[in-house]
Amino acid sequence: MRLFFRLFTTFLLICSTANAYSHPKGLYTLQYPVNMPNISLISENNETTSILETKSDLTIFIFWSQNCFPCLREMKALEHFYPKAQKDNIKVILVSSSSEWNSPQEERAFLTKYKAPTIPFFNDIDNKLSLSLGIGSTPYTVIMNKQGKKVATIQGEVNWNSKKLYKQIKNLIKHN
Repeated sequence: MRLFFRLFTTFLLICSTANAYSHPKGLYTLQYPVNMPNISLISENNETTSILETKSDLTIFIFWSQNCFPCLREMKALEHFYPKAQKDNIKVILVSSSSEWNSPQEERAFLTKYKAPTIPFFNDIDNKLSLSLGIGSTPYTVIMNKQGKKVATIQGEVNWNSKKLYKQIKNLIKHN
């Protein structure tokens, strides 16, 4: 009986913890933008690129993992969000740990399977970027302005088809 109680308690703890990360918390705008670290990621073409080398008004980094169900649920909506964002000079990239994948082809096939065949992805070498930003769970979104400052975050799953969210993101361009 004691073993059953421990297992049941552990199950409830896991479910409540998982539930805490699966509900959207919305866009959090930083009152004082913070400098982003000058860290490089590896592109789909195996090119090393500094995150600060952007000409976009905003860059949206979506940290995800192939074992994160909320991340996978977001993919289809992100695929629809991506071209709209491009038109408004907003760069959208997926960031995952370099240790998760054997090759860029494997990652692209995985993203295609989950209905995100065109979104650019980058790999975080030794998790340097996610560790420097203090990211401990996925999905987690960081929004950087063209001056290289973190201006907003989203913790957890979000509805990328939301007109309200898109308006909030576009407003970040005006205020930075």
